[in-house]
Amino acid sequence: MTTKALTVLALLASLVSAPATTAQETPRAGGVIKAAMIGEPPSLDLHWTTAVIVQQITWHIYETLYTYDKSFSPIPMLAEGHSVADGGRRYTITLRKGVKFHNGKEMTSADVVPSLQRWGKMGTSGKLLWKRVEVVEARDPYTVVIHLKEPSGSLLYGLAEPNNAAAIYPREVMAAAGDGQIKEFIGTGPYRFVEHKADRHIKLARFKDYAARPEPAHGWGGKRIAHADEILFIPVPDVAVRLAGVETGEYHFGQNIKQDQHERLKRNPALEAGVVKPYGWITAVPNHKQGIMTNKKVRQAFLAALDMDPIMAAGVGNKAFYRLDGALFYPEQGLAHSQSGVTGYNQKSRERARALLKEAGYKGEPVRWITTKEYDWMYNTALVARQQMEEAGFKVDLQVLDWATLVQRRNKPELFDIFSTGFTLRADPALATAIQCNWPGWWCLEEKERLLGEMLREGDPRKRRAMIERLQGIFYDDVGRVKLGDYFLMDVTRKELRGFRASPFLTFWNVWLAR
Repeated sequence: MTTKALTVLALLASLVSAPATTAQETPRAGGVIKAAMIGEPPSLDLHWTTAVIVQQITWHIYETLYTYDKSFSPIPMLAEGHSVADGGRRYTITLRKGVKFHNGKEMTSADVVPSLQRWGKMGTSGKLLWKRVEVVEARDPYTVVIHLKEPSGSLLYGLAEPNNAAAIYPREVMAAAGDGQIKEFIGTGPYRFVEHKADRHIKLARFKDYAARPEPAHGWGGKRIAHADEILFIPVPDVAVRLAGVETGEYHFGQNIKQDQHERLKRNPALEAGVVKPYGWITAVPNHKQGIMTNKKVRQAFLAALDMDPIMAAGVGNKAFYRLDGALFYPEQGLAHSQSGVTGYNQKSRERARALLKEAGYKGEPVRWITTKEYDWMYNTALVARQQMEEAGFKVDLQVLDWATLVQRRNKPELFDIFSTGFTLRADPALATAIQCNWPGWWCLEEKERLLGEMLREGDPRKRRAMIERLQGIFYDDVGRVKLGDYFLMDVTRKELRGFRASPFLTFWNVWLAR
């Protein structure tokens, strides 16, 4: 359906009254939830990538040993519980019994151990944590023991993190994949994978043998129920089409709707406009491994040239949905938020940028910046930043790709100098993707890695705060990444989609259709 046709239908739909107040409030089973997503996921292997859309779709399929409660503290999911011994160096994790994979097989330690080992080799947080793991072993079918080289304040956070998660797969699926990505998408979650038709949908269906936890839902833990028969995740890259589709009723959910529509949508009785806050940074990631951005002076010139307010205004539009804050962590994260060490944010100095470029010996080499219009805030912020860079003397080659291609290319250092992305909330600062060496951009620095190691060991929030302040100073001096600002998303749902809540981690379990 064209944008014009959807717009006409949206106008007609606005004449229709909101669902009757007598509409069913009690959860009901049945129906197909249609979710309009920003595009195609680059993979369905949750160990393989930090791309958020992969997490948003696949964690309805896969589950982890732990997850987060509403305070972002780790709580058991597939684990029954754990004990800690040997001065914090040994975690003995008991698994829940009777949990089945979608292929009918019961999950045991024979699946959990290779899953954790694979995540430790492949996942961004996994690689970081696994440097400190001596061995992981199956004591019996329902007990896994993780032996650490040293105590860790981050292990359970890592096992609970949904992004690039430590998902538990059947061992035979991983064995078939070898060193590549998995080809069968089998987990223990409330929904099972049915099919992926490129450019049409990813279809999930209720898993009838799902073993829900007995506790009430709490954050992202507790009892998960698949009320809907199916979920269709539909790639709709054009944000206007996503919105018009929700307004007409073609979709129940529209992802990443432009924030300048917020006031208008609040007046539509058939819709809910949900604000996701905190959510993430908008970021430009320089390539520290290869090319022009390996020159620190050039990176510093890039940072010095930027005036963040017009950049963020172009990307987000509505001031209620962005925040100019150079700190690495959010005010909503309490002690992890500090302005100490934030020395280079929002300099807006073309003169300083020009001087640094001269010191760097920059000769006008094109800076290849890869971005995407599927997340329009990436493209729009890159567009304004490019203008500011060129005013300071840079030559910028802005290359627009689809998101899946960008995620593929950012793994190849010869193909870019800067790429656009967003860093989403991580509950544990030590595991934040933005500061990891083994992630595209490859910001690896001995002093930073040593400090990060201290943070991983340290569990005291006040001691960690002092480390975060030192880390921020290193971040801005070396220009590890270029943070443009905090942004908050707007997701739009139809009111017949009940139980849904806008949150940093998109979920459709415990969500139902009232009609």
